Amino acid sequence: MLLCFSVPASAQSDLVFPHLAVGGSPAYETVLQIINEVEADNLITIDVFQGLLAGSANGSPLAVKFEDGTAAATRSLTLAPFQELTTILGSSDGKLANGWVRIRSTLAGGKISGNLIFRQRSGNTIVDSVGAAGQRFRRAIVQIDQREAGSNAGLAFANPEAMPVTVILDLFQGSNRIAAPLPITLQANQHYARLISEIYPSFGNRQGTLIIETAVNRAIPFMALRLDGQQLTSIPVRPLGFAFKYAVTSSGGTIVESGFWLFDMVAFNLIGTGKIETPAAVDLSEVTGSWSGTNFQFRYRRLLGGIPAGMVVFNGTSAGQESTVGADLKSKAITGKVTTIGADGQIISINDFSAFHKFGDPPQ
Repeated sequence: MLLCFSVPASAQSDLVFPHLAVGGSPAYETVLQIINEVEADNLITIDVFQGLLAGSANGSPLAVKFEDGTAAATRSLTLAPFQELTTILGSSDGKLANGWVRIRSTLAGGKISGNLIFRQRSGNTIVDSVGAAGQRFRRAIVQIDQREAGSNAGLAFANPEAMPVTVILDLFQGSNRIAAPLPITLQANQHYARLISEIYPSFGNRQGTLIIETAVNRAIPFMALRLDGQQLTSIPVRPLGFAFKYAVTSSGGTIVESGFWLFDMVAFNLIGTGKIETPAAVDLSEVTGSWSGTNFQFRYRRLLGGIPAGMVVFNGTSAGQESTVGADLKSKAITGKVTTIGADGQIISINDFSAFHKFGDPPQ
């Protein structure tokens, strides 16, 4: 199976693009762009790994042909301040191969960003090119729609870490689970790329929702696409987030505030919004935080009696790993402390809070 995509990646020192393809007929090629975002020379290392393809050693180094004619699985180069590099990766032997690529800076604080464009060429003509994001997710969701004849969808991901990782795929149509949850374990540097028709042969021409969950304390890059004949279109991979009701109580047990939060979760970062419902309805702007294992924290700025904005910080623990729903489908409460800090950095108040899934069964 082949997947095509272009990945815009935010600035960081370690970029992972979970799929590429080179070779074959018509030929596939991958355009790799890297930008040095610091005012210093930045030593960059590009590593290419073999993917899940019949007869290949999944996860082994994959030699590709760089645009200057160099054939290698690893390439190091130095970028001048704010320099941008574009290179086309092709097959070193003409044979079709797929895999994934990692770009790292060896400079401490060496921020880089980049794109990966995967396209198909017939002679000198580009006949297909498609883009999709490659963010790292702990839990994600993908819409699958294969109701049109000849349509199909695909999923690809890679394990860029030294330890094995297990990914659980769960396909639903409405409230019905299409099949038992499917665990896929990848060893270090291994890659997975399959069409939905290969993963779920009985799914056919239907629409559904694919839920992806990575092992506890792990987040890896995913991408998805839709295939119509030979035409490829990217499908967004969305973070699967949470909706919580919460209540803040005083030391005497009186509820001083209640409302809800709506979170997305990229890697272990919480990004979302919220709404205070009592004592007076207030929409919250951006709410940010993190949730790793059982540790839960988020914060937002808030006007305090008309004075300059202060900070409200929630710190708590949950009974589950990045989830408040147990195996019995009952909510598991998050509990902790909420600290309100003034613009001068002084603590105004410390109260207790509890939160649980807004939808579903009541908390235990």
